[in-house]
Amino acid sequence: MGFSTSAATAIIFTGVIILLGVTANVVFTMYQELSESALDVTDTEYARQRTRVSIINTSYNSTTVFINVTNTGEVTMNTDYLDVLFNGTIETESIKIRVVGGTTSSIWGVHEVLYLEVDYTSANNWTRIRLITPNGVSGTKIMN
Repeated sequence: MGFSTSAATAIIFTGVIILLGVTANVVFTMYQELSESALDVTDTEYARQRTRVSIINTSYNSTTVFINVTNTGEVTMNTDYLDVLFNGTIETESIKIRVVGGTTSSIWGVHEVLYLEVDYTSANNWTRIRLITPNGVSGTKIMN
């Protein structure tokens, strides 16, 4: 065995060691990211299971719908990320007023009542209202 064979073996061995080091680093990084993602999904699902809303009452006039909703779950929510649908049409941009417990606030605590005023001119006694929370839980009521 000559010098060139020994040098080639050393170069190949060095390359394999570098390749294994890079591969191990990638594998461990991916495993860590997957573990963190799984924990995030678990936390999100846990919050979703603990979220409940109850539309107490609704009323309307020719230009506005008034909604009172109670946070009956165990999760505090941000009212800036609520969605409101009337008869399946999203009207979130039409929300004029968001009042929690008598004060204008974006934090909706557990067992607090949220009062919404939404610009909507097509309301009638059969308008279907759906309020969707930031984590996807919804409450539905037929206005009557």
